Amino acid sequence: MFVGSQMWLDNCCAQAPADGLQCAMVATAGASARESPLELPAGFRADVTVIFDPWAIRREELLALPGVTIGVLVKVPADDVTPLPTAALDRVVSFRPDLSGTAFLGATVWRAIPPPVSDVMFADARRPHSSPRAMSVGRSTGHRERMLLPAKHHHDLLQVIHGVSGPSMIELLREYDVGVYVPSDVGGDFGPQVGMHLAAGQLLLSDTLAPAHGLERNIDYLHVGSPEELVWVLERIGRFPEIHQQMRVRGRLKAEQFRASRLFGRLAHDALADVAAFGSDRVSA
Repeated sequence: MFVGSQMWLDNCCAQAPADGLQCAMVATAGASARESPLELPAGFRADVTVIFDPWAIRREELLALPGVTIGVLVKVPADDVTPLPTAALDRVVSFRPDLSGTAFLGATVWRAIPPPVSDVMFADARRPHSSPRAMSVGRSTGHRERMLLPAKHHHDLLQVIHGVSGPSMIELLREYDVGVYVPSDVGGDFGPQVGMHLAAGQLLLSDTLAPAHGLERNIDYLHVGSPEELVWVLERIGRFPEIHQQMRVRGRLKAEQFRASRLFGRLAHDALADVAAFGSDRVSA
């Protein structure tokens, strides 16, 4: 069972029986999740429950969730966020390998995983349109605006800031040939958009990825490090649409490591075995 905001459920979960998984989803109420009780599906007996951003859910509700519970640390909470007691979850995972094995806000990070991509996002690495179209997904930040603004003016780059997920996002991904990823801040990160663009068969242009989660610069994706370079690369792609077709295909193949059903299938089996072998400090509700 998956628990989290609608965006995480739409874009990052296994949405149909796959690889032996039978899945149910429980949407939280975003910023007001702590005030809104979870509505668990009747009759669904989960062996493993995955919670995106468990700090947004009340401790008593975390304790009541069925099966082995895995909290996914989707971002580093602010300093004023109430620490999550280790006993509220069986295991905690992060998208940042540097946090593995460390005590963070009262919980020990068990392991790191790349941001997963829902199986429904995957498509073939098709041939680009004769006039390739580029898009970028992510909330507006100073770094993103500096990187994207010239490209938006010169090449009609679409910037999706918020409010698009599920079928609407899938439709957009099918219409565009190039995905541009810019980390929220200078220095790089690895957002879920990275795997999403690759899984959709788009050519990925990206600023620094830190961590890289196995992706190889200028082999699986094309690195762009400045607004001017992004404008130049998009101009080249416009003139020669198939210039990076081999990179597009390789990136799509690499995206299989982010496929949600496979990633969570392995994670669920590992968590069940780990808890059986080493136990858990989680207490009953």
